[in-house]
Amino acid sequence: MKKFIFIASVCFTFIFFVSSNFAFASASGPGLFKKYYCIDCHTLGHEGGTVGPDLSNVGRTKSLSWIKAQILNPATHFILGKKTDIDGKVYFARMPGFKKTIPPSAVDKLAEYIKSFPYQRANLAYPKPPAGLAFFREDNCIACHRIDGVGGKVGPDLSHIGKTKSLSWIETQIVDPKVHFTYGVPTTINGKTYLVIMPEFKHISASQLNTIARYLKSLK
Repeated sequence: MKKFIFIASVCFTFIFFVSSNFAFASASGPGLFKKYYCIDCHTLGHEGGTVGPDLSNVGRTKSLSWIKAQILNPATHFILGKKTDIDGKVYFARMPGFKKTIPPSAVDKLAEYIKSFPYQRANLAYPKPPAGLAFFREDNCIACHRIDGVGGKVGPDLSHIGKTKSLSWIETQIVDPKVHFTYGVPTTINGKTYLVIMPEFKHISASQLNTIARYLKSLK
């Protein structure tokens, strides 16, 4: 019986190892870009966050080895915690290294995808995002909130917020969130507890506010 269990365990481990590597090998570049949350911080085409620089054209100026090194160990190129000017915009260097979390085969495929993107994008159907979603990314709302699987998890998922919240509620939440929640107090929303740390966005224009709110209201 023990021998049978040992053989079964070895077989299971082998099958798991092979299937995992097959999954990594068969995963597409766009899939990996989302799987490892690159899209939460970086834009590629018309999709992604703005915490880090837009990578849509990085393949034109950076080598494949440079891109791989950036994924595995960003400290090779940038000093962690230091503000860095990239293409005329200043970013706070805080990208973690993925040497221990992304398998080599996936790193190769991800780097090749980023490298080839600017040369392939003319043949790809990347629809322009709605104006509300564009502002949502521009104001870094995506760093804390997810929509359809893309974005951060610091705040609640907004994929279906339009089902339960009014347009005026959403507008108020953007410009003056303390009306609805007490800052610094853990709050349970849809079964998950979040620490209320959302800042006020009173700096945005009335038209931009309305555009974002109408977009979120449309999410059912």
